[in-house]
Amino acid sequence: MFPKINRTIKNNQESVKIQFLTQSQELIHDKTKCVGCGTCSRVCPKEAVNRGPVGASIRIKTNDGLVTEVYDPNKCVFCGTCVVMCPFSALSLKINNEVLKLEDIPLVKQGVLPKLEFEAKKIKNKDGIERVVKQYTSGNIKIVDDECAGGCDTCYDVCPSSAISIPPKSKKGWEKTSNVVVDEEKCIFCGTCDNACPTGAVKLNIKEVKSSGKFNEPFWPDLVVRLKTMRGLKRE
Repeated sequence: MFPKINRTIKNNQESVKIQFLTQSQELIHDKTKCVGCGTCSRVCPKEAVNRGPVGASIRIKTNDGLVTEVYDPNKCVFCGTCVVMCPFSALSLKINNEVLKLEDIPLVKQGVLPKLEFEAKKIKNKDGIERVVKQYTSGNIKIVDDECAGGCDTCYDVCPSSAISIPPKSKKGWEKTSNVVVDEEKCIFCGTCDNACPTGAVKLNIKEVKSSGKFNEPFWPDLVVRLKTMRGLKRE
């Protein structure tokens, strides 16, 4: 009976596939590229994506049994929005077992989504792991010290660009030091720290989404609003 929906999770890959009578569609999540920024969950028009234990995944340093995003195969419509918007190219879309290039994804090809004007930037995290990111946003990050647990270091652990540091505490009791310091020259405004912070002390403000070309109303403007709405999902 069609359509048939299948979801598989392997050590380094999560796949959701739907098989129709004459066509198959498959969304693939490469966990070796994913950092848990939460972009896919924010932009998904069907709310088919939810976040997993981002900080735990990074600390345990294994992909076995832990995923940073969970895809609901009953909600996903394989539109490719998450694939286009993922800063780390951790998602891909297959039609009839063939991986689509970004420009061939129907939403892009038909002008529903504009062209992202991104800078391909090489970054390195605190463990020396290098990645290339599509940076198409600009903004700023605010750390609310009163909301920061201090000492949890989750934001520092998950940051893929080494933009976050934990300054040493002053030996002088009367001198107050910040719990967290952000280097906005290194920051790529991906949202990983905001997505992973257990208390909500990290607040990313995305000011601009760089794009050009035609787009569909209201799909793209609504997507931009969702992209800028950090921590929009309910925490467990």
